[in-house]
Amino acid sequence: MDPSEQKMCRQAFSRLGWTLVVSQFFMLAAAWGGDALYARWLLWHWPDIDATTLALRLSDSGVPLILSAFFGLLPCFWLGGISCIRDFSEFLLQEKRHGGAVIVIFSLLLVLGLQNIASILTIPFEAIANLLGGSFYDAYASATAVPQTPSMLFYSVLFAPFCEELLYRGFVLRYLQPYGNTFAILFAAILFGLMHGNITQLPMALLCGVLFGYLALAYSLRTSMIVHTLTNLVAETVNWLSTANEIVAGRVNEALFAFGLIAFFLCIFQRYKPIMQYIQAGRARKEIIKLLLTSPPIALLIFYLAFLTGVSITPI
Repeated sequence: MDPSEQKMCRQAFSRLGWTLVVSQFFMLAAAWGGDALYARWLLWHWPDIDATTLALRLSDSGVPLILSAFFGLLPCFWLGGISCIRDFSEFLLQEKRHGGAVIVIFSLLLVLGLQNIASILTIPFEAIANLLGGSFYDAYASATAVPQTPSMLFYSVLFAPFCEELLYRGFVLRYLQPYGNTFAILFAAILFGLMHGNITQLPMALLCGVLFGYLALAYSLRTSMIVHTLTNLVAETVNWLSTANEIVAGRVNEALFAFGLIAFFLCIFQRYKPIMQYIQAGRARKEIIKLLLTSPPIALLIFYLAFLTGVSITPI
């Protein structure tokens, strides 16, 4: 790699890194601000509310999370060069191949299969945490709890998938695509996995992030958004069923996991060679990977997200 190309890559990765760092700052500030404003509103309407009820109301509300996701996207519009509504609509709706109902349904089943694989991968992490006197279960239970308010349900099923796909597949993946499809898909998936903030969700989010990235590149960003939304909808439906009828929820879970594993193995056995060819064709050069990972803002971002993931452990 000649010096001029190296300089251009450093500048590009620095721009990406600082944009994502600012995005994280905006998300954090918006979440804190949303919590503070909602707390003031609750105290104004119910002056005698106790601290426990106040904390419960705050944790059940999806408004701070909605604000956080929205403001976190703002720096990325500059990164993506989207300056008007027309550019945004074209960016969102552009389609490479038609992703019909069959692709969406099969992809949803494939996600369920990946979740089975991911659930096995989380076992060693929890075992290590237990040996150290801790557990990741509380963080996982909190992240996967049944929404108690309409705002939290709206965030979990609709707003979060839209914003996450726009950020990680729309902006990050699209920005890195010139350096290789596989490279772009994998790095966006790693950030997506770390963003969830707990070890038990990391493998699942990483694997699903790879699938969502492929769908965004091979079909459209809209296709990945639809599959992501349906994934969250199925998860919330099963969670709700588990509170209403554990036996029915267990049977539904077993059926979904069985179909998911069938879809996963069908994909592996039927499409193994094309998958490997796609991976090989989209690999980035080692120099590119090194420049990305040694970029100060990228390293800072990864360290910050990894730290949040690591501290999700709680004593037992």
